[in-house]
Amino acid sequence: MKKNSNNNDSELIEKVKKGNKMAFNFLMNKYYSRVYASLFSFTKSHEDSEDLTQMTFLKVWQQITTFRGDSAFFTWVYRIAINLAKNYVSSANFKKQKINTSIEEADIEIKSFDDSELSLIHEQSLHKIRNFIGSLPESLRTAFTLREQDGLSYEEIGKITNTPIGTVRSRIYRARESILDHINQEIIKND
Repeated sequence: MKKNSNNNDSELIEKVKKGNKMAFNFLMNKYYSRVYASLFSFTKSHEDSEDLTQMTFLKVWQQITTFRGDSAFFTWVYRIAINLAKNYVSSANFKKQKINTSIEEADIEIKSFDDSELSLIHEQSLHKIRNFIGSLPESLRTAFTLREQDGLSYEEIGKITNTPIGTVRSRIYRARESILDHINQEIIKND
């Protein structure tokens, strides 16, 4: 699945490189909480982690054309975040430093997950995805839900559904692919 997730990211990254803000917002929403959690482990401060996460995605937007795809996109984003965190931890004057380009100059909106507008968009997106998952064939929906929502192993899912592990893997893979295709279609439709 990772390979296809990376392929999906690659399509979005190419759109972002062409200036597609919606594709960027999708990638940011996809990885925001993981970046925030990683940064919180460095700073132990919600406010500083929030600031650093926003700075990370600003840098991602500014430097997206330098992403070559040698590693997974999240790995690249994570490196940017950790480098910012290291600078923060090592520099007492970090908060006084300014980002080279202001958010206004970048002409994008970086918002906090606490921001009500972004939260509403996020909730609407999740609602659409949940509805789509609900429309999947029962076998795919069950395997996917047991894996992603309940966190069960392939072996546990196989026992619950009385299905060979290979079939479980295949169903989860097909469900994920269907969901990613649906998300891509939503992005294309809104371009």
